[in-house]
Amino acid sequence: MAREVFDLSFSNGFARTLHERALGDIEQDYPWQSLDPSRYPPLLLARARVGWTENAFNEFCTAAAMGQMLQALVQARAPLDLIGMASRFAIEEVLHVELCARMAMRLGGGAPIHYDPEDIVFDLDPSLTPLERSNELVVRLCCVGEALSFPLLSGAMRSASHPLSRSILETIVRDEAHHGKFGFLYLDWIRADLRPAERDRLGKAARQTLDAYRSLWERGPSHVVDGVTSEGFLLEHVRELGWMEASAYAELARVTIEESVRAPLARVGISL
Repeated sequence: MAREVFDLSFSNGFARTLHERALGDIEQDYPWQSLDPSRYPPLLLARARVGWTENAFNEFCTAAAMGQMLQALVQARAPLDLIGMASRFAIEEVLHVELCARMAMRLGGGAPIHYDPEDIVFDLDPSLTPLERSNELVVRLCCVGEALSFPLLSGAMRSASHPLSRSILETIVRDEAHHGKFGFLYLDWIRADLRPAERDRLGKAARQTLDAYRSLWERGPSHVVDGVTSEGFLLEHVRELGWMEASAYAELARVTIEESVRAPLARVGISL
């Protein structure tokens, strides 16, 4: 398989000027200089660089998947208001990529990530109709992925105690709220036409997608005693760099799966 290094760049031409006009002056709008990397121990700093680089890569993949979903919506002749809503998602993900990548650079530089470009979009059954492709992409991407990430990112935002990490997460959370809501607006439109076999297929797709996320919160246990994590890091530092305490994150994930993913899907007859 083709392997490439995750790397980002700007054209530095007029396209960049238009990009900044659309998304704002990211250099000036966020307090980059307020974060001092020398404040943190080297191991924690290295992990933060990896974490924020992974965040940038995940948002990069989501931008590609949002484009794939938009194509499917158009081919399925979804309502124009839904198409118009979804058309904004990819550019919002691009903004998230840039913010996370800049945070990694502020911490000392991005960590190396190798990937196969063919793997950054969903591999769908070619026999599916345009509407079935649209249904599956919306369920996987919005009803599971974005519906799950919004409460988790909101928890990280509330935990973030540094103005830079908090401002970045506030931007991402603001956008993710619409992405997760979109999935269930779409299902409201299509639910009357979903046959039992299609509901079962979408339930299987939702379960597969959720299983792919489990490693995010099913990592080794971490405990905090007197403000110090079991790994020896100050909880204050962990929060400044944009993380929640691990056990609180895992509990939030469990609640989110039930309340924001499983229950809303069940209301439209899709069982996880």
